[in-house]
Amino acid sequence: MSNLQLLQHALLLLAALFVTSAVQIGSVRFSRGSIGVVASLFLGFAAGVLVLLAGEIPFALWGSGGQADNICLGVSNAVLFVCSWYFYFHFINIGEASLRIRILREVAAAEGCQPDQLLAAYNSRVVLEARIERLVTDGQLLHREGRYHAGRPRMVLVAKVFAALRWLLLGEVSASEQGS
Repeated sequence: MSNLQLLQHALLLLAALFVTSAVQIGSVRFSRGSIGVVASLFLGFAAGVLVLLAGEIPFALWGSGGQADNICLGVSNAVLFVCSWYFYFHFINIGEASLRIRILREVAAAEGCQPDQLLAAYNSRVVLEARIERLVTDGQLLHREGRYHAGRPRMVLVAKVFAALRWLLLGEVSASEQGS
C-alpha cells in the first residue's frame, strides 16, 4: 500500500464529507423552508454515501495495491464517514433543539430580560406544546380522535436507533422506554 493510495482514500473521505455538508446546507437554504433541518441532514448523508461508494467500489475492484487492502480502507472510510456524520448531525441538532442555546441567544439578542419573562416563555407546558406543534406541523405526529399517533414510521425507526445507540454507548435507557 503506497502513500499515494492512502492519500486517495483520505481525499475521497474528505470529498464525501464536503458533499454531505454542501447538500445539507444547500437543501436548507434553497428549499425556502420546504425541507427541514433533519431531512436536510439525511439528504446530505445520502449524497455523501453515494460519493463514498462511487469512489470506494472502483478502488476495491480495480485499484492497485491489493484488493484486500482497498476493501479494508473502504470499510474504514465508511466507518469514519458514519462517525463524522453522526457528530455533524448532533452538532447541527444541538443548535436547533437545545433549550440552553435558544435561551442564551434570545437573552443576548434582547440585551437582557427579566427572570419572569424567561419562566413564562419556557415553562414545561409552553415548551412541550411548542414541540408537539412542530411535530404535528412536520407530520411526525398525527392528531386523531383526541390522541397523538406516530406519523412517519421512519422517524420512529430513527428514534429507536438513537435509543439503541444510547443503550449501547451509555448502558441506559430513557424512563419512557423502561415502562414499555
